[in-house]
Amino acid sequence: MRPSEFDKLFGLRNNPTPNPATSNHQAVASGKLQAVRAATTTTDYLYDKYKDFKLEFLWENFIVKRANNFLTAEGGTGKTRMGIALCMAAKYGQNRFLGNEISIDGNILYLNYEITEPLFKIIAEPIELGVRQPTAWRQVYILNYLNNPSLTIEDAALAIEEHNIKFVIIDSFKACISRLMRERKQKELNNLNADMYFDVLNLWRDKYKLTTLTINHTNKGTKHMKTSGDLGFGPSSVRDFMDYQVFLRYAYDSDRPERLLVVDKARFMEKGRCNKLIKMCTDSRGYFSFELLEDGIKEEEFIREEEKPVNEKTEQIIELLDEGKKYREIMQVLSVSQRDIATANKLLKERQVKQKEDEEECPF
Repeated sequence: MRPSEFDKLFGLRNNPTPNPATSNHQAVASGKLQAVRAATTTTDYLYDKYKDFKLEFLWENFIVKRANNFLTAEGGTGKTRMGIALCMAAKYGQNRFLGNEISIDGNILYLNYEITEPLFKIIAEPIELGVRQPTAWRQVYILNYLNNPSLTIEDAALAIEEHNIKFVIIDSFKACISRLMRERKQKELNNLNADMYFDVLNLWRDKYKLTTLTINHTNKGTKHMKTSGDLGFGPSSVRDFMDYQVFLRYAYDSDRPERLLVVDKARFMEKGRCNKLIKMCTDSRGYFSFELLEDGIKEEEFIREEEKPVNEKTEQIIELLDEGKKYREIMQVLSVSQRDIATANKLLKERQVKQKEDEEECPF
């Protein structure tokens, strides 16, 4: 009888001559075969197995339940305050946050890797005072790693079990992964080892049925770039491992209180469909809050790529091109190369397109 394809794959063949080494190999291969068979299913089987499964949001359109979510933001945009504000809204039973429904089934655990306990109090207390009610429906626990250097990320599982945690916020990815790498004796974060962080999150998700939100930083020099997964800190595989990502960005400039919430990685809806314009507010009592200004905004109306300064020689080339001069004439007059002229010509065309768009928007 011919061996099956699985048998061929794992080397399981009839061996008339007993051999301890061969027998051991076959036992290992047989174990692999059984594992592969158990993990290989048909689509019909999956549909039947998960027929009652429904996609649920912890924060409607922004945080998916029982998934690994990321909030990625530029420095100073209020990402830590955003995480704390969401916690406090849930603690006091608010069913909406910035216009969208929130639903948390248990308590919240905030893994603080960046701020000392006294400074965390200074940030968190004005946020809580702004929403405080007589009754707290949930409890917010803070596990402070900065003040407890001997703790590991795996130790958070003890707090998760003890306090019925259903929502974990990790602040921040950069600080957490740096400690995790030291623990695992890894020198550099790359596409080959980034999964060590998600192995921990996936274990919590599957064992405790909880949701995670990781707060991440954007890379330097990306302030004026349009939102994309490449702006976040970490190797490209980080974006592959996460389930959902939202960006918190400056709306106009860093000296203004307006911010953008931009949905980037969304497996379950159109990218950018739920963008928000929000504002950071501090009232006369010193209480802090976020205010929703507008829903469904277009990011490009607020973030434009920063124009690089053009040198004097390029401007001279553009001026001659605009006058209708040929490449050969420009090369003789300005002593420049064809490549210089081609670059200037591209810039000229971009300016002409932009000018035409501006004229169509404002014909008068």
